[in-house]
Amino acid sequence: MFIKQIKKLQKSKKERIKNKYIIVEGNIEIKMALKGNYKLHKLYICKKIIKNNINFNKKKIKYINKFLYKKISYRKKTEGIIGIFKKKKKNFKKKLYNNKKKKKIIIILENIEKPGNIGSILRTIEATNIIDFIIFIKKKDIYNPNIIRSSIGCIFISPILILSFKDVIKYLFKKKFYLLGTSIKKKKSTCLYNLNFKKKNICIIFGNEHNGLSNKWKKLINNNINIPMYGKINSLNVSISLSIILYEILRLKNFYKYKNNVK
Repeated sequence: MFIKQIKKLQKSKKERIKNKYIIVEGNIEIKMALKGNYKLHKLYICKKIIKNNINFNKKKIKYINKFLYKKISYRKKTEGIIGIFKKKKKNFKKKLYNNKKKKKIIIILENIEKPGNIGSILRTIEATNIIDFIIFIKKKDIYNPNIIRSSIGCIFISPILILSFKDVIKYLFKKKFYLLGTSIKKKKSTCLYNLNFKKKNICIIFGNEHNGLSNKWKKLINNNINIPMYGKINSLNVSISLSIILYEILRLKNFYKYKNNVK
């Protein structure tokens, strides 16, 4: 892959969506892509920058000088290693319907914009390990370099689906999901600590950072989650809200209780 192509993929959303390759910068992120069974195409390494020993197939490695590396590097503080991976071909609908688990918990992200928020959300979901699917509505550029970085590569091992509103609704109603919204503007809400999370199938919907949930979701939800706040502000960052909710579900359902002798 030419240097110009790599630069385009780093900077252009359109190029990332239409291209079959993903640019992954950083040692941890590359290892996560490999854990997620993404096929490595090429590694670009700068010997003058890299500090860690690399145990990769030598045929996949191309050593480049510092000048060229800085041209293709996206980060200000770089580790001297950039991987080119092939995208996976995914049938999102098939994955959704093939999940035979009796009690499902699904997260829907409706038009979340900030890569940092998406990255933090993916890390929390990976840490709690209770979510069956993360469904993105209107989000195709999931391989944004800032998402890869802020998720520390969790983007590659997360159960992500990208689906239309119509496809998601059809599935949720067919499987009789209990829909929970997270809108601060919703008048009728239930405190997080009074909610029953023992329903068979739970779906929690998180809206856009600025506009919250769209009206089409607000009309469909069965209940709205209210996270109690005792200070002077009345809202929280979307990734923090998700973390609070997931760990409350984790606590109530006694997931992994005493698994690691944690009291």
